[in-house]
Amino acid sequence: MEADQARGQVSALLTQWCDALVRLQVDLPDCARLDGGILCPACGMIHGRSFEAVYPLMHMARSTGRQDYLTAAKRLFAWERNLRSADGGSRNDFKSDWQGVTAFAAIALCDALDLHGDLLTAEEKAAWEARLFEMGGWLSAHLTEQTPAYLNYYAANACAMALLGRRASNDAWLALAKRLAAHCLRHVIESGLVYGEGSPTTAVSPKGCVAIDLGYNAEETLPCLTRYAAVTGDTQAQARCVELWRAQLLWMLPDGAWDNSVGTRAFKWTYWGSRTADGCQAALFALGREDPVFAEAAWRNFALLRSCTHAGLLAGGPDYARAGEPLCAHHTICHAKTLAAALDAGIPSFPRVPLPSDQPAACAEYPELDVFRLAAGAWRMDVSGYDFRYAGASHAAGGCISLLWHADAGPLLAVGMVDYALREPHNQQLSLHPETHRCVCPRLEAEIDGRRFSQTQSAARLSRSEGPDGAGVHVETALCGRGGEELPDGACTLDYLLTKKALTVRAQVRPAVAGRACFVLPLIGESATVRVLQGTLQSAPARIFNLSPGFLAAEYRIAPDPDGRLCFTVAVEQKG
Repeated sequence: MEADQARGQVSALLTQWCDALVRLQVDLPDCARLDGGILCPACGMIHGRSFEAVYPLMHMARSTGRQDYLTAAKRLFAWERNLRSADGGSRNDFKSDWQGVTAFAAIALCDALDLHGDLLTAEEKAAWEARLFEMGGWLSAHLTEQTPAYLNYYAANACAMALLGRRASNDAWLALAKRLAAHCLRHVIESGLVYGEGSPTTAVSPKGCVAIDLGYNAEETLPCLTRYAAVTGDTQAQARCVELWRAQLLWMLPDGAWDNSVGTRAFKWTYWGSRTADGCQAALFALGREDPVFAEAAWRNFALLRSCTHAGLLAGGPDYARAGEPLCAHHTICHAKTLAAALDAGIPSFPRVPLPSDQPAACAEYPELDVFRLAAGAWRMDVSGYDFRYAGASHAAGGCISLLWHADAGPLLAVGMVDYALREPHNQQLSLHPETHRCVCPRLEAEIDGRRFSQTQSAARLSRSEGPDGAGVHVETALCGRGGEELPDGACTLDYLLTKKALTVRAQVRPAVAGRACFVLPLIGESATVRVLQGTLQSAPARIFNLSPGFLAAEYRIAPDPDGRLCFTVAVEQKG
């Protein structure tokens, strides 16, 4: 890929995004609380982090010479005063007192000043810099290793303190940056994944699992740590970041998606990343100067971002537009920053090379996640027993298949939140079509006296199994209510076998509940065929959608035979 070609395409997408943000900027001069903010068409509000678009807008003002971008950036800066606290922090939203997002605001403002500050008048520049150093004072006092926060905030403040410390020649801020980065780099499991996206960051589940979110790692924590290392010249941290990125790349699918189907914050999974994170392009393109695999990953993810853009906004998933769901501006605001940063730093030329997921191991086990990842030919699959609970959020567990992907068909199963709920009301959407907004987790379940009992709530036991021509997972699980209470006679087993030809699922429930049980299979796309070998397909599949990770699906319901047994296959007609 030639640098000019890559830059042209990245710049074109950033232009679409920034033009949409300018269109959504509120023009109400008589209402200072709203004037200059960016109105979100999905959430019907102004997200507090709208301010961070100040940087990509300044980049666009520089690259195009257009005054409207510069004016929009100045109006955003003026609007930000509505979120300021008396001690210098910046609140998450009008109705949120969380101020850890000051780190993200400070990075955006610092980049706007460092790279494009000469577009401002001397008076404006002085005001922007004064606000930046107010943020720095708050961050140095309130976001340290002792502050209760998720790991991505420590990483973000390591980056912020490095940038601000360099600009202000403040040794104390630089020292804090180094401590925070070192703190983050101690949160690494044996496989090289970063943990700490839970409270506290060192919490351990009953199974011994730790708090890992692949989306936040890829789009916030690792990019911030990588930038900290580059800004400060911390070569030891830089080398460690490269190692961590290599482990992270194992979780990028061949189509550029970040597989966060088992993350603690899977309710924010958007297939391309995470709803409120920034993105990976700036960090990975920079590392791509030394190893093209990183630039390849940046490019594939960029292509996915572009395919999910509609009417100038980055959708929260591939099927939002087809499902008739509005698009949240938050994703565009955050991801515009990383595209601007990549362009400002310079996108290198790079040869097109394979990703690790193009030729993965047949079976990989992640004990700290209680997840098996299988591959056979064109197929990729995750099976999850991950029992770390984030604020009650229900990600895929219980021995469910959290992801099924095929090279010719793309995602066929992809699970975000099992029971969708507004864990962060300001950062999530409600569907406009609640009648078809349903769980997309493949699962055994039973309806008993109006209550749903499902394997998704079970503390399942997973073990690797071997088939004649593929890899498999054996699951011992149970049907449980939402509170984890096990249904009498609810014990059940599943066997998944993945071969180059198909996925075969066998399940056994107790005969006592067989008449009220079924396997729910929400199949994405129209490329796969389902063949029921044992049991009964209850009816024609219903068309459903789920906001996380944003896919339409055909919901098959397969009932077991009277003895409680069922078996079916999922296959895709091979190309060529």
